[in-house]
Amino acid sequence: MAQTQIDKIFAFLDQTTEKLRKFLNVPYRDALSENIFNIIEQKTHIEDGYPTAAQAQELDKLYQNFELRDYPLWDVKRAIELTIIKAQKVDNLDVNLLMTPDIIGTLSALVIAEIFRHYPQPQLETMDAAIGTGNLLIEANRELQKSTHLRLAMHGIDNDYHSLEIASALGEVLQNKIDLYHQDAVAHWLHSGYDLILSDLPVGYYPLDENANNFQTKAATGHSYAHHLLMEQAMQNVHPAGIGLFIVPSQIFETKQAQNLVHWMVTAVYLQAVLSLPQSLFASPQAAKSLLVLQRHGAGAQQIKEVLMGQIPDLKDTSAIIKFKDQLQDWTKKTFVWEK
Repeated sequence: MAQTQIDKIFAFLDQTTEKLRKFLNVPYRDALSENIFNIIEQKTHIEDGYPTAAQAQELDKLYQNFELRDYPLWDVKRAIELTIIKAQKVDNLDVNLLMTPDIIGTLSALVIAEIFRHYPQPQLETMDAAIGTGNLLIEANRELQKSTHLRLAMHGIDNDYHSLEIASALGEVLQNKIDLYHQDAVAHWLHSGYDLILSDLPVGYYPLDENANNFQTKAATGHSYAHHLLMEQAMQNVHPAGIGLFIVPSQIFETKQAQNLVHWMVTAVYLQAVLSLPQSLFASPQAAKSLLVLQRHGAGAQQIKEVLMGQIPDLKDTSAIIKFKDQLQDWTKKTFVWEK
């Protein structure tokens, strides 16, 4: 039944997005975000005469015969994800603009739940420094609310305006409040003092060398890796003892720029864990990613003697997941002592 509902929602989203895309002569992704807001309002937004009044009337007839509130929220989310996946294919988006899969949000929540199990407050001020469509934060928050007392107050930065539009639309549909900032996340942040940074970091070279001059993780020559700079900037914007959870390439310590990154990690922050994500999530070993846990100095934080290293098991392997949770609990007891 649920799949039938998802298919029905997707069909409507796709039909109306395709119409709006044609009327506005824009990429599928751009039409999608505007279309979601139109569906919520059941009315077509017209700007500078586009779409035309006749085209808007055609869309309005469709919108007014479809009510998103008739469907479970998470069926709606799944249907929107399918349209985002279609946008990725139709628009041939860069790999750094692809949506973070639900499973990575679920696995991140598993680690967050243990780190913050004894945290003095249940709401974690959480920033995603490369929020994209917002799916990582939304899914991690959903999992935490299902199984723990924790919840995320969600904030996100991205330099891609159209990704932020999708994140805003998704948050609106799911009744999730997300504070969004359109800016270069390597540059100065407007706010700081977060409890947690959770980011699936874009991989590649950062083009503005002058912006990287004051970073310890900058390259000795040429362009620096954006994901290195983003980690350093993010960790400057958590409060003392604040946590950074970063999804990064598993070969991050094997590149030509790894030396400066490692030096920064052992002098400016505490590297508390390196956990490989399940290999089954990736098309090849070269595409594999890992989850790094970093902690800012101060407020009683200290470097654990043995950094937690290992493989996060596949969620289908129940016994392995139970053992992994036990391992996490033992690690967090030794690593994180939160001030009351």
